[in-house]
Amino acid sequence: MASIMDIGILDYFVPVFVFLLIFGIIFALLEKVSIFGKNKGLNALIAFAIAFLFILTPDLLGIVKIMTPWFTILFVFVIMIVLLFMFVGVKESVITEAITDKGAWIIIVICVIILIYAMTQVYGSQIQNINTDGNLTESGTSVTSQIGKVIFHPRVLGMFLLLLIAAQAIRTIAAHTK
Repeated sequence: MASIMDIGILDYFVPVFVFLLIFGIIFALLEKVSIFGKNKGLNALIAFAIAFLFILTPDLLGIVKIMTPWFTILFVFVIMIVLLFMFVGVKESVITEAITDKGAWIIIVICVIILIYAMTQVYGSQIQNINTDGNLTESGTSVTSQIGKVIFHPRVLGMFLLLLIAAQAIRTIAAHTK
């Protein structure tokens, strides 16, 4: 029985949404960086080609499908924090300075974590099933597949995350003690 909350039909439009998202991001980057000059037509053509390649490659489509909700949550969370600080009276210049000094690195680390998570969701099973010859196996008992299982184990990934956070903390503390 159909209900108002049934949004399963949106799955058919995911390639269109991904195409528009990638096209917009690539076009904006090309316009901002001006690698190919100020030619909007050329920038639009390159952005169109890259976006089209994204929707033709199922793995890239899967990565974007996994990453988009997380980046949306991150964006809303950052906006809410900025609005909260502005609500209590912190000036815009102080917020801008805090974001450009320390916050940018935190956001970059979170973005890299989201990318790694999406890639492990899409490519994790393929990496675990590679044997030493580079061929896919069904059993997944080769040495390479065992290494893949160890690397992508949640505890190992958690350890890498903690080491990354500790390295960033050491970097920040060392920068302030000079």
